[in-house]
Amino acid sequence: MKALNRIDPSLSGVAWTKTSKEASVAYPALDTDKDVDLVVIGAGYAGLSIALHAAKAGLSVCVLDAGVVGAGASGRNGGFVVPHFPGALRPAQVEQRLGKRKGGALIELVGDGPAQVFERIKKYQIRCDADQRGWAQPAHSEKALAKVRAVYEDWKALGAPVEWLDEAGIASALGAKGYLGGWRRMSGGSINPYALCIGLARAAVSEGVKIHERCTVDKVVRENGLAVAHCGKLSVRGRKLIIATNGYTGTLWPDLPRSGIAVRLYHCATEPLSQDLQRQIMPARTCFTDLRKSGGFSRYDADGRVISGGAVFTLANAQRYGLAHANRRMAELFPQLIGHPPKIESYWEGYCSITDGYLPNFQVLDENIYSLVGFSTRGIALSQNIGRVIGEFLAEKRVLDDVPLDVVQGVRAISRHGFKERMGGLMFPLYQRIDRYGLS
Repeated sequence: MKALNRIDPSLSGVAWTKTSKEASVAYPALDTDKDVDLVVIGAGYAGLSIALHAAKAGLSVCVLDAGVVGAGASGRNGGFVVPHFPGALRPAQVEQRLGKRKGGALIELVGDGPAQVFERIKKYQIRCDADQRGWAQPAHSEKALAKVRAVYEDWKALGAPVEWLDEAGIASALGAKGYLGGWRRMSGGSINPYALCIGLARAAVSEGVKIHERCTVDKVVRENGLAVAHCGKLSVRGRKLIIATNGYTGTLWPDLPRSGIAVRLYHCATEPLSQDLQRQIMPARTCFTDLRKSGGFSRYDADGRVISGGAVFTLANAQRYGLAHANRRMAELFPQLIGHPPKIESYWEGYCSITDGYLPNFQVLDENIYSLVGFSTRGIALSQNIGRVIGEFLAEKRVLDDVPLDVVQGVRAISRHGFKERMGGLMFPLYQRIDRYGLS
């Protein structure tokens, strides 16, 4: 599947578009050549945050998107604002990988990430049902318990305000069955992700950013000392350019799609639960994400709908397979639903980008041409906050070494990329078995 074929500007089936309190805006297509300081390709969290902060620093900025604002992962995810790295990745491992200075900076950015997101939402009055009542990482097996405990101990050693919950404590906090313990940080929370993206676009425009939708970039080149995005017969020229398209990256630069694995995921939303059930299930409104490979996470939306999901299994009827799994998982987590499962109102799919190391790569493709890819399911907070740093770097308020990521010269292509991407759509049944036998 070509990357651009993944784009669905209609956001078909996405529940967040129906419940968003932010008014959608149709941004114009590109109708003439442009010259700006900075060209940003991709109107998701990363691209919009880069554009917003570069514009605040005084740059003229143009954002181009082949679809519409929020049509990619930014408008399709589960809406979890998480103060942690992907899965069981520990802060100590991040510091070991990036070094003490960069690693420490990224740890701080991730740990404090939700606070910055919710502060930005408040500043720009984004109506995205922001709910900051904590995020938890519970353990579903003995193996997961050891990993989760190690993660907690790392954050505790750093002085983070984290709390360990034993088996009874995690059951009480989440109203969920089968967890052996876990940790919680109250700065985490949830949002309507599509509404947040629409609000970020509004904020960027208020700072002077120009956004053009339904503008497919065919290629990016360096011409006459400028970075140029060619869109059919039109072009946008900039002193600098950044590609922030993640799992929706096309072949606009040689080998660029191979720098991240595009993983196809699905989410679904139930009908609103009764008030009685809401008092039993996630009574404190703390959202959570466990270490199950087949998806173990849950939260409410503003109206009491439960959000579930997992990876798409491409050899089956994807929607039917996914809904069956979601119903089983919800009944497993919440026995209160057995016998009267809630109707699932919405089902939708999308792509995220995962790197080998589960941390984003910042790639220097050519002089003043960059890409940012691979948020590995932690994009809501990290993409916005690393976007701020990169926006300030592009505005020359920071130096390249201030970017707290691996900075790669050229494309860091993932080995056996095509095989790994194809296998991503086949692994879900195996993941279910791994989880069933406590191996995850």
